[in-house]
Amino acid sequence: MLMFLKERTAPLLLERLPRLLHRLPKSHASYEDVVLDHYKVRAGFGGEQHVDGLLKRMRWHDPVMALAVFQLCDRFCQMDTVLLTSHGAVVLEVKNYSGTLSFDEQSYHMKQETRDGKFLGFNSPVTQVWNAREELLHLFEQLSISLPVYPVVVLPYSSTLIEGAPKEVPVIYGYSLNRFLSTLPRTERIMPPEELARLAQLLIDHHTPFPKKDFPAMYRYEVNSLVKGVLCSACGSRCERRSERVHACIRCEATVIDGYARALDDWFEFVSPEISNAECREFLGLKDHYAAKYVLVKMGLGRCGKGRAVRYFRE
Repeated sequence: MLMFLKERTAPLLLERLPRLLHRLPKSHASYEDVVLDHYKVRAGFGGEQHVDGLLKRMRWHDPVMALAVFQLCDRFCQMDTVLLTSHGAVVLEVKNYSGTLSFDEQSYHMKQETRDGKFLGFNSPVTQVWNAREELLHLFEQLSISLPVYPVVVLPYSSTLIEGAPKEVPVIYGYSLNRFLSTLPRTERIMPPEELARLAQLLIDHHTPFPKKDFPAMYRYEVNSLVKGVLCSACGSRCERRSERVHACIRCEATVIDGYARALDDWFEFVSPEISNAECREFLGLKDHYAAKYVLVKMGLGRCGKGRAVRYFRE
């Protein structure tokens, strides 16, 4: 029986990168980088969901605890999926690539030939999952847990081809997971289900999400580069104010509720954790500092400083 004690949730970037694309002009040097990163995040999440579905459809004869997106932030280590069985732990590194993958065991590098004939280089996922295994073993040692850890790179779809498969760490297809897991060594000492559940909870207690992304540093833009005002969440076009809470898209005529609050969310996410009255007035296109103060106060933001030095932040 398989139980996901930590379910997979959609990456925050899946929702945030499209919002950034609405704010970033298409002419900006980093626009295509954001487009590519959003594609990678969407493809990666789709591959992970596919593998989750395969795991849930398997016939399990022993209890298995699964943790999705397990992270050890202090070591900058993320594991796509950790399976805890009575005989050992398995770290799955899911990579949803298309085309042909070539592994170089001398340089520990991976090369991808895309379907349109382009060649791209990547850090090897074999090294990534090997490092994850080492970190998990170190954590087990700290927790006085004696359990082997098996790393594996999983390609969700069999349409991806492999050349020069590494020998140190298996690289398998999603449909082969059941067979691969059945070949793992079975230790003499079987961990009881209650002990397995306790171990899973200990790992969850050590899960530490990565800190907030620094988008301006990642994509090298200044606040003056961003499109200002209330934007349509559907098409990204500017919106006109219809009432205190309602804006309307000038392009697709979609209705936007609480547009000022949504725009300020973009500021806090993509610009700075703080905002002044003047910055709010300029970013939202408000007529004066009274209007800006009204919006900022109504959002229930925290504040620090006095007079013109007052800055507002999300609590």
